[in-house]
Amino acid sequence: MTRYLVTPERAGERLDQALAALSGQSRRRARAMASEGRVWLNQSTARVLSRQVEVGDVLDVIAGSGELSRPAPPPPPLRLLREDAWLLAVDKPYGVATQPPARRSPGEMTVQELALLQLAAREGQRQDLLLFHRLDRLTTGVLVLARTHDAARALAAAWEGSKVHKRYLALVEGDPGPGERLVDAPVGRDLVVPGRFRVTGRGKQASSRVRRLATTGAFSLCEVQPLSGRTHQVRVHLAHLGTPVAGDTLYGGGDAVPRPFLHAWRLRLPHPRDGAPLDLVAPIPADLEAICVTFGLALPA
Repeated sequence: MTRYLVTPERAGERLDQALAALSGQSRRRARAMASEGRVWLNQSTARVLSRQVEVGDVLDVIAGSGELSRPAPPPPPLRLLREDAWLLAVDKPYGVATQPPARRSPGEMTVQELALLQLAAREGQRQDLLLFHRLDRLTTGVLVLARTHDAARALAAAWEGSKVHKRYLALVEGDPGPGERLVDAPVGRDLVVPGRFRVTGRGKQASSRVRRLATTGAFSLCEVQPLSGRTHQVRVHLAHLGTPVAGDTLYGGGDAVPRPFLHAWRLRLPHPRDGAPLDLVAPIPADLEAICVTFGLALPA
């Protein structure tokens, strides 16, 4: 038996069309294989060939007289931080989008799609994973996906009700000063630079706590606790202090480091099952750790 996973390139196609493309058979031969009972979709016999396939659907095919194409290798697995019947928490890698971008690079996938394929390969059938919050493409760390609609509603309500506590680590240029600072500055779209946000009186209320953990003067490692959830809030507030995320050229960071270092480090939230506190931690990325060692910045325990 040969197993194929439906990737974003095939999503939305008819089942027989996707089966033909994945297996290397003609569409007519694909239909014949299905009619002979040699094709399963998500562990059930594939019968309705006109239905559209989704990302993470699993096609199992028994070869007949024709040779089937070899399945594409699966993408590198995400690090799973927590998994149960209600939610899945992953350690989001750098450079991976949370939602599909307007224009995808060939083979590009979102973190949600990568997680869907990872679970589908393990379970042999498509799993439900619902997106209800986001991280910027350049941000690494804790990202939570809901596994049921009830869980998604509960988690979204927790986010909107300020019951979720986030702690980010950021390598910034300059020194925000000792102690903890409260940045209370509204954030809105930059009307000049597309895709950029800024502190503006026309924006929405936004607050963040910024605490310096270590500094060399030229660079500092900071912990940031956003108290609201505006787009690019942490990046905007750090830039507003005059200490942009190092490498974040959109907000004034230079190119002294190989990439921007903003890490969703810790997340505390009520579990959607019963409201019990759930603490999630994403390990500090190895390249951020190496940069901090190089700069002489002590990492938090």
